Amino acid sequence: MKSGLYIVATPIGNLEDITLRAINVLKKSDVILCENTKHSLKLLRHFDIKNVKIEKYTDHDFNKKHKHIEGLIKSEKIISLISDAGSPIISDPGSNLVKYLFGNDCHIESIPGPSSIVSAMQLSGFYNSYPTTFFGFLPKKIEQKKKCFKNMTYSNVVFFTTSPQLNKDIETIFDLDPSCKITVLNEMTKKFEKRLSFSSKEYEQIKPLVLKGEFVICVEYNGVKEILELNDNQILKDLAKYGSKNIYEIYRTTYNIKRNELYKKILTVKKN
Repeated sequence: MKSGLYIVATPIGNLEDITLRAINVLKKSDVILCENTKHSLKLLRHFDIKNVKIEKYTDHDFNKKHKHIEGLIKSEKIISLISDAGSPIISDPGSNLVKYLFGNDCHIESIPGPSSIVSAMQLSGFYNSYPTTFFGFLPKKIEQKKKCFKNMTYSNVVFFTTSPQLNKDIETIFDLDPSCKITVLNEMTKKFEKRLSFSSKEYEQIKPLVLKGEFVICVEYNGVKEILELNDNQILKDLAKYGSKNIYEIYRTTYNIKRNELYKKILTVKKN
């Protein structure tokens, strides 16, 4: 094997999903970079991968480790990069490192394998010609979630979520596009894998979803109500026209803004 960085996909749940090539590369590696050493050691022990140095690597480690990793490669070492599950760099650490190493003429290879995004799309059940948009994780605040969908129409949307955000994400999307269809993939490839697919009306009958574990959401997204930007001049005009007592009822659906946020904006505009 040639010295360099090998981006190695690992199982997203079922350990049998690892490829023979991935096992071979990991066994021949001098150093394996991983997000969580304890988590990755379980995988390595399962496949009897021994005598390999394990080092923690996240995006927070880039500044202090990128020169070290480059030095290892330039000294003919084989370095593997793995994430906690699935294909590295897809919403996981590593993109800064890969960009840096390419810029310094280091050899880099991708060792393909399991991907929760690909598996989720295969199980989504959608049949259309829409383009696909991947978001990673949506922001936590509802207003920020909605901005991700600004001006988006006719797209298959894929993103990750967590148990605390699951119902918030679903309700936000249905609020933007009541005609869309959502499929929730939970604990894919594991013993208790679940697939739930529903429309907005069907969701009303089963909400809230109480599930734990890993989630990928697929949305057949048809359209979105335009999210208008609120500017100072518009606030001044509407204050003069409607008065501060009535302005919130007019703004809350048009601009997707909370009462407290609106009044803060009003105070700022008046001061300026």
